[in-house]
Amino acid sequence: MSTIERVKNLKENECIVDVLLREVSSHVCKDCGKCVFGYEGITQLEMILKDITEKKGKQTDIALMQELCGMMKEQALCSPGGPGSHQEAMEMTDAILMALDTYRSDFEEHIGKKGCRAGVCKKFMTYHILPEKCTGCNECVDSCEDDAILGRKRFIHVIDQDECIQCGACVEACDEDAIVRAGAVKPRCPKKPIPCKRR
Repeated sequence: MSTIERVKNLKENECIVDVLLREVSSHVCKDCGKCVFGYEGITQLEMILKDITEKKGKQTDIALMQELCGMMKEQALCSPGGPGSHQEAMEMTDAILMALDTYRSDFEEHIGKKGCRAGVCKKFMTYHILPEKCTGCNECVDSCEDDAILGRKRFIHVIDQDECIQCGACVEACDEDAIVRAGAVKPRCPKKPIPCKRR
């Protein structure tokens, strides 16, 4: 399936930024080297998309990608039909421009709201302990190697988001299904450990 087709047929559980990043990361222009605008353009697009998926996106990134794609369309000089061909560069730039137009709100959400609607970009995901399900058993505390979970026996535990590395070990340790992974919409949780109502 071509990149343009992937953009057109994006599924609900897919993230457009992640899809494009994977496409440019394995693009033939990266290995060709014959065309400066193809090689450098793809490399720059990869860096920008990677930053966006890692919560480092800037407000100027969308305009920068549009400018890069425009320059690649005009200046790519590789021989048509070969590896990293002009046609290959054209297809990638067309796919990115289509994605920026069709899914602009997704890019803006990643950059401005630091959220990934599809829940794919790991840096945007956070783990939370649901107070109505937590029994204060301490199993999650024992499983966390980074000491990111605050709490003691019979207290609702809280995850310190600054310390959590999103490894998911706490989810596996919790028999109460009290720990959930969340994207842009976060559950309401106490900011510090409080006594459990459940026994």
